[in-house]
Amino acid sequence: MSKFNGEAGAALVFLILYLFIFSWMLFAYFTHRLKWRSRWSFLLFHVTIRVASQGCGIGFGILGFKNLSLFLAFLILGAEGYFSLVLCTFRFIISWHQHNFPSGTSWLEPRREAMKAMSKRDQWRRTLTFLLLGPFALILYPDNAMGAFHLVLVLANTAIIVGGSFLAGANPPTQHALDVSRAARTAGQGVFLACNLLLLVVILATIRQDHRMRAEKGERGTHPTLILLSVAWIPLIVRGIFGVLQAVDYSLSYYNPANYDANGFTPRFTAIEYVLGVMTEWLACALLNATYYTSRHDPKKPTVASAAAAEKEKSERSEAQP
Repeated sequence: MSKFNGEAGAALVFLILYLFIFSWMLFAYFTHRLKWRSRWSFLLFHVTIRVASQGCGIGFGILGFKNLSLFLAFLILGAEGYFSLVLCTFRFIISWHQHNFPSGTSWLEPRREAMKAMSKRDQWRRTLTFLLLGPFALILYPDNAMGAFHLVLVLANTAIIVGGSFLAGANPPTQHALDVSRAARTAGQGVFLACNLLLLVVILATIRQDHRMRAEKGERGTHPTLILLSVAWIPLIVRGIFGVLQAVDYSLSYYNPANYDANGFTPRFTAIEYVLGVMTEWLACALLNATYYTSRHDPKKPTVASAAAAEKEKSERSEAQP
């Protein structure tokens, strides 16, 4: 008999929490506090995925194994939510670079205007180079590290989904299916964890550059947005470590029958999944949203032309000094 159990209750709690963020973001869009063509659309995409995932979690918690499609949707949307959140954080750092660096350009990727100024042939050459060489394309195009990150994350996300789908049709799973699935999911989650560690390096390098710019003006301190991004990294790295543990430790796996009872997840597995998986993502998402209040008074992005002129003038002044 279907009933509202602990798993459905946990899913409902986080559905409400995500709907709160979703409602705030829609309000901010419609009142023109946020722009559609900005980093915020990446975050809205993550929130939308998570709302759908939590809805599927409620359905699975109530119906149990009567509807396996809801369970599979919950797993796939959960993986997509983590993938989109990691990308979101990189986009927020890039936006900070563009608004606060005098050049108006991030060292993670070139500005959209600069890309549009290229010929179609050069744009296609860049795209094909990254598709064929992956991260090694940075040897030829060191100004677009984000392109390499994005490609690697897409491949890792694919490995996680394929690894999970490989076990979905095996009932009960064979040892071969378990080994293949574990290898694919471990590789994917390992790449996500590595990208999270690189994210910390990027944040710390940005903070160091912020300190240097402030010192030139005789100021001290750290931009509050960078502080929030640093704090948001903590739940992200916890989520990344949990993802790897789920892939390598069968006792934490979705595909371990011991983690289920007649109505769905066991109370133990529900607590582990929602504390280390869902709650960490929600905390990181909430902290990213909080950067709205710390970045409202940031300078506008300078145009590529004006930024280049300012850099040239600064260079000439430096050369003129004795």
